[in-house]
This record gives sequence, C-alpha cells and structure tokens, in this order.
Amino acid sequence: MKKSSWIMPYVQKYKYRMIAIMLLSMLSIGSAAALMFTSGFLISKSSLRPENILLVYVPIVLVRTFGLGRAVFRYSERLVSHDFILRVLAKMRTRLYHLVEPRIAGNKQLKTGEILGVLAEDIEGLQDLYLRTVLPTASALLLYIISIIALGYFSLPFALLMALYFFMLIIVMPIFSLVHMRAVNRTYKHEKDRMYQYTTDGLLGISDWLMSGQKGTFLERVLRIGRKVDEADRKTKRWQYYREFIAQVVVAAMIVTMMIFSSNLFSHGELANVYIAAFVLVVIPLSEAIIPVSNAVEKYPRYEESLTRITNLENKLESSKENSLEQVVYNRSKENITIDLKNLSFQYEEQEGAVLKDLNLHIPQGKKIAIIGRSGAGKSTLLQAIQGLLVPTGGSVTLNEYNASSIKDGTSSLISVLNQNPYLFNTNVANNLLLANESATEEEVKEVVKKVRLENLVSSLQDGYQTSMEETGQRFSGGERQRIALARVLLQKTPIVMLDEPTVGLDPITERALLDTIFETLEGKTLLWVTHHLTGIEKMDEIIFLEDGRVKMRGTHDELLKTSAYYQKLYELDKPIQFV
Repeated sequence: MKKSSWIMPYVQKYKYRMIAIMLLSMLSIGSAAALMFTSGFLISKSSLRPENILLVYVPIVLVRTFGLGRAVFRYSERLVSHDFILRVLAKMRTRLYHLVEPRIAGNKQLKTGEILGVLAEDIEGLQDLYLRTVLPTASALLLYIISIIALGYFSLPFALLMALYFFMLIIVMPIFSLVHMRAVNRTYKHEKDRMYQYTTDGLLGISDWLMSGQKGTFLERVLRIGRKVDEADRKTKRWQYYREFIAQVVVAAMIVTMMIFSSNLFSHGELANVYIAAFVLVVIPLSEAIIPVSNAVEKYPRYEESLTRITNLENKLESSKENSLEQVVYNRSKENITIDLKNLSFQYEEQEGAVLKDLNLHIPQGKKIAIIGRSGAGKSTLLQAIQGLLVPTGGSVTLNEYNASSIKDGTSSLISVLNQNPYLFNTNVANNLLLANESATEEEVKEVVKKVRLENLVSSLQDGYQTSMEETGQRFSGGERQRIALARVLLQKTPIVMLDEPTVGLDPITERALLDTIFETLEGKTLLWVTHHLTGIEKMDEIIFLEDGRVKMRGTHDELLKTSAYYQKLYELDKPIQFV
C-alpha cells in the first residue's frame, strides 16, 4: 500500500491526461495502420494500370492524410505525455524534498549515497515506469482488443488465431521476460546502489585514499562494481536480442497467416485482390506497437526496486515524527538536559560483533565526563549515538526521556561538537563564527571571541573580522583554529558540548592553554570528552574507560588513582602536564 502511494495518487490526479495520451496513441497507431492499409491498396490498384488517375486519387489523398495524421498524433502524444510526466516528477520531487529537508538532520543513519541514489536514479526511474511501461502497456492492451474485434467482423476463427499471436506478444512474452530478467534486474539495481554509496564514500574521503597510497585499491573496487553493472547490462541486452528475434518470428508467422487468410477470402470472392496487400501490410504497424510491451514489462523489477527504496526512505524519515521533542524546546530554554543510556548496544551492518554492549549511564546537566580507551573501543560511536546520528540496535539513548535519534530536526540545537579537525571555510572570520548562529549580534560575537582569548589576534588583523581565513583556515595556527571553533560552540549556546580529541596535534603548551580556555568558557554545560591524552583529566567529574564496547572502569580521577593499578600506569605513562 505504501508503494502505491507513489503511483496511484498521480494516476488519479492526472487521469484525464492519461486518457488523452492513450487516445492520441490509438490515433497515432490507427493512422499508421490506415497508412499501410491504404498504401497497400494504392500499390495494388496502381499495378492494375487504372485508366484514369481519378480512380486512385482518393487513396493518394488518404495516404497523405494518414501520413500527416500519424506525425501530428505522434507529436501530440509525446507533447501531452511529457507534460504529464514532468508534472508527476515535479510533484514527486517536491514530496521527497518536504520529506527530506525538515528531518534529514535527525536521520544521519541514512547514507549520503542512499539519498543520492533515490534522487538521481529512483525518482527518474519512476518517470520511465509511467512513460515506458504503464502507458504503452495500456495502449497495447486497448489496441489488442480493438484489433481482434475488427478482425472478427471478417472471420471469427481467423480473429481467434490472430488473437493467439497477439496474446503471445502482449501477454506470454512479457510475463516470461519479467520472470527471466527479475534476478538480473535486481542485481543491476543492487550494484548501481552500491556504486552510488561507494563513490560517495570515496569522494568524501578522497584525501585519505590519496594520503594512504590506496588510490589503486579504491579505483579497483569502483571498477569491480562497474563490471558487475556492465555484466547485468550485457545479460539484459543478450536477452533482448533473443526476445526480439522470437517476436519477429511471431510477426512473420502473422504476416504469412494474413496472406493465407486474405488470399482465401479472394479465392471465395469475398475480398477484392487489391486488398490482399492492404491486409498484409497492416500487420506491421500493429506489431510495432505491441512488441515493445515485453521490454516495458521486463523492466518493472527495476521500478519495483526504486519504489522499495523510496518507500524505505520515506519510512525512515517519517519515523522521526514519532516522539518528536517538542518539549525539549522548553527544557532547552532552561539549559537542563539529562542524558540516559539504558542497556545501549550498537552494531554496524555487515560487521560481526557489537561496538557498544549494554552500556548504562546517567548524565545530569552540567556533569563533566571523560571517555578514554583504545582505538576501536566504541568512544566515537558512543558520541554519535548520543547525538542521535546512530539508532541503537539494542537499548536506548534518551535526552529528557526522548529518544535521541527521533528528536525533531536533530540534536544540533542541544549538542555542539568540538573535534580535532573543525572545518573553517574560505571566508572571513565573522562568517565562520556566524555559521553557528546567524542571528548572533555583533556584541555576542565579540564577547565569545574575548572568552576564547582571540580578541587581540583579531584586532591585530588588517581587516579585523572581515579578514579571510583562507581555505580550511590556513591563515591561522592549529591552536587558533581550535579557538575559533570553540567560539562557534559558545555561539550555539547548547547545553551539551562534545569534545572529540580537540587537542590532537597541538604542542603541550598550546594544548594546556586551550584546555584551560575550554573548561573556563564551558562551565555549567554538560561535557563529554573523548581523549587519548590524560592532560587535564583531573578536572572531569567522572572518567569512563571503554574496552570492547563495555565499561572496564569508571570513577573520579582521585578514585581511580587509588583503586586502579591500570589507570595509575596509564596516567604515569602519559605524563600529563599539570594545570596551574
């Protein structure tokens, strides 16, 4: 039922246009059939060397009339059908936009490649569903009925025989093509989907591929997927070749049968000899209108895959409507958000073993928690789950008792993130800061710049806040870029701040100074700090050590120093710089 909502509403809305398209299609095919019928009559009549040109003048005029009529009706049909399909596409795209735009921030579990696949491949594919399957098949069925009724006027047995031929072309072969090519089409769609997703990953991570010297591996994977897509295409074309051959054999049998039938009528004096060629030639345009039905129906699995992906996307997006955090706006104004993790588990698709396993954690507003552990222990995954970017495979993550992954418009108004590589755009300092809060006043901007201790630096610049930061903020040092990113966080005014190793790559003095600023400016906010370094760890309310997705140890800095030999060793090896 969900799939039909992407088809039937548009059929109902534009039913009169669809009727007009089928009527014009019938007129176009009828004109082509009449053209061939009249041409056959004219050729036969002319071969008898009529005594006066007036005896064939009417057929000559009819040939010109039907020839022009065929072109006019064909053009009109294309004009109306493209007007129809463009209207449908506009509605579909608008509908998809209204689904995606308000809730995409709260559905980061969706892959970018999946979104691109739906936009670029599936919506366009539904255009062909109408244009190349629904309308041609409906027209062919209507033509089938009209043709058999017309032939039945001359001979019922012959009409039934021709009905059998047409039945093979319009029913048997399309069904056989559909069954035979379903698996091939499914493979084609699956590999095309993989190509969108893998290419998206590759483009977004192109610098990492190049820096790691693995660009050959990336290209090989892309080519491997491409070869699978090409192989599916070749199978389709190979079958199309055999199917066309079979169809032409059936058409040849129809022509021979029509010759025998018309000759038999002539021998019994029921048909003039000049009509034999007319009856034979009329088979050609009728068969040309019916043969493409197999090709149209055979591609339905591709459209079905498109419908499935669109409806799956719609379901994911609409799920964000449930439990929308309207009340969080009220709590947000008080800057009082409680985070609760209850039996939280998470496992990535196509990966063995869970990354997070039965985590339980209660974080009231204002608490400062450090999360440490080896690479791959699940630290970053935990932050993403709290942000609502990942949907738990078990348990729950709630902010004020609402599921984080279903918060309306995402958690960006509640949680801000300062990571190790904040992106700074190739624009001026002011624009980079206002990215966090476009409505911030000049006084608010200057205030946060002062808090992060960049006031003197900005004032020393020739153009002040209008100074270009250059690409990725290269104009400034690593510590200065992190302070600008911290100023953004302050402008966002979120009650929760995540620190994802923001001091990586900084020298010890700059690291200590930045941490001093972070803890000073973010006082009163909930802090979740993922780190490998233990510098400044004693300022946190609680330390959690993750290992294999579970909490191996937790407690305050002083408690762990007293009770955990493992933590004592970690702290001694890291040799953190003490704060003054």
